[in-house]
Amino acid sequence: MGMSGRNPYEPPKTDVSLDPGERRAEELPTAGLGARFLNFLIDGIIARFVLVAILGAALQSVGPGERAGLLTLPVLLAGMLGYYVVLEAAFGWTLGKLITGTRVVRFDGSKPRVPQIIGRTFARYIPFEPFSLLFGSERQGWHDSLSGTRVVRVRR
Repeated sequence: MGMSGRNPYEPPKTDVSLDPGERRAEELPTAGLGARFLNFLIDGIIARFVLVAILGAALQSVGPGERAGLLTLPVLLAGMLGYYVVLEAAFGWTLGKLITGTRVVRFDGSKPRVPQIIGRTFARYIPFEPFSLLFGSERQGWHDSLSGTRVVRVRR
């Protein structure tokens, strides 16, 4: 084991999820409206059109008829919700956030818990929720404030 008693093959414990130039996660700047709007557009295109097309094709493989028709809505909803839940819970970002250099964190800057991400995802479907970013305080939407999360800029 060596003199220090540590395993030399143990992976490093460095937090690579944040920009090395930033010292503390809670001090990360809140993402601007431009980045948030790009996130909305990119993720909307991916979640709604690409996933819908993929899942629609998968449903067609079940075969025509009533059985495929009954599965369509639940499968499409699961795909759209799953896009946000899986990516944000696992990585703290969606593909839109990855492109814009933003990430979802808790108010204190730590990684959000899965129930927060689930609540955040369901809150996105409140009617007129996208407009809450325009009229809310501190560039937060309802899906941010209701879930105790915020979107921060991690890349300049």
